This record gives sequence, C-alpha cells and structure tokens, in this order.
Amino acid sequence: MSGKLPSLRKRLVKAEHMLAHLAKGESGAKCICQMVTVASPDRTEEFEAEMNRTCPVHGFRRLGMIVRVEFVGRERRVEENANLDQLLETYRARQFPTKPRLSQLRQAAIKLKHDSQEP
Repeated sequence: MSGKLPSLRKRLVKAEHMLAHLAKGESGAKCICQMVTVASPDRTEEFEAEMNRTCPVHGFRRLGMIVRVEFVGRERRVEENANLDQLLETYRARQFPTKPRLSQLRQAAIKLKHDSQEP
C-alpha cells in the first residue's frame, strides 16, 4: 500500500496545479451582469443592445430586476409598445427556456375566461 502513496501524491499535486490555473484564468474575466435594468419604451434599441451582450463569466447575461417604464396618456391609458413587449418576451424565453411565453399565458387566460362564460 505504501508503494501507491507517491503516485497518489503526484496526481494530487497535478490536480491542485490544474485547479489553481483554472481559478487564475477565471479571475481575469469580469462579470457584466446587472442587478437592475431599466426598460423604457422610448429606448428599446438600448435595451436590445444590453440584452444581446454576453457576460464573459456566465455566458448568458443576467439583467437582474427589469424595471419597465410605462407612459400614461391623457385618457389615463398606458401607451403600449409592441417592440418592447417582444424584447422582454424574448429575454424571458432565453432566461427560462422551459417556461411558457407571455403570449401563451395570455391566450390561455383568454380561453379560460371564454370557456367560463359559456352556458
């Protein structure tokens, strides 16, 4: 048994060197993920650019909590922006690929409402 210890020590030292090298290489990369991102309908191009950047550490860039700015018109109605809705839906689909999309959830809610109104 004592004859196996030197080879075990050599493999352990080699593994430690490999891990140290990996840790050193990863520490050079800086994470660019965000804690909070503002999504404004008048700046959809900026949001799209932020959404499409990749993080050098994680790959998929996390935008954190997305604060959506909405403008209210004179009739106190929220002005809709289809482009921003599509971008947010695309980001969520990338982030959670197995969850249903927002449009699918809306369609399901409309169907449930319609089904419940039938006699």
